Amino acid sequence: MGIPPEALHLKNQPTNNRRGVWVGDEVTFAAKFRDWIAIKKMSANETTKPEEVAALLASITATIDRKSFEFAGVNTELIDAYVDSLTKGKRKAYGVLAEILSNLKPGELKARFIEASDEKKYPLAESYFMRKLLSNLGFSAWVDVENMQKAYPELKIPKPRGRMPGKKKKA
Repeated sequence: MGIPPEALHLKNQPTNNRRGVWVGDEVTFAAKFRDWIAIKKMSANETTKPEEVAALLASITATIDRKSFEFAGVNTELIDAYVDSLTKGKRKAYGVLAEILSNLKPGELKARFIEASDEKKYPLAESYFMRKLLSNLGFSAWVDVENMQKAYPELKIPKPRGRMPGKKKKA
C-alpha cells in the first residue's frame, strides 16, 4: 500500500501543529479518555533549560501516575487506606521503611492486593502499594514535582488543576 502521495511533501520536515508548519521545540502531553482530560504543554527554544523540561515531565508523571493504575483496574482507594494505616504517625527514615516492610505478612499483603484488583493484576497493585508507601514516608524513587522544586527553587512549576485525590469538595 505505501505512503499516500499527499503525505510525501512533509518527508524530513518535522511538524508540531495541525497546519504542518514547524514552529519550534515543544513538549506536549494531551489525553482524553471518557471523562478524563489532561493537557500539559510547554514551548521551548534555545534558552530553555533542561531542568525546565524535567519539571514539566515530572508534572506529566504526577498527572498520569494514579490514573494509570486506576485505568489498569487497581482500586487505589483501598491501597491508599491500607498504606495510610501502615504509615500513620511515621516520619521519613530508612529504618521506618525497613520496619514497615519487615512487619508485613505476605499472605495478608497478597490478599489486600487481590482485593484491590484481582489475581492477574496483582503486580500492578503491588507496584502501586510500593509507590504509595514510599510517597507517604516522604521518599521518591522517581523525579517528582516536589523534589524538582527543592532542587530548582527558581522554577515556577504550576500545580495540577482539578480534583485532587483525598481533598474534599467545598459545600
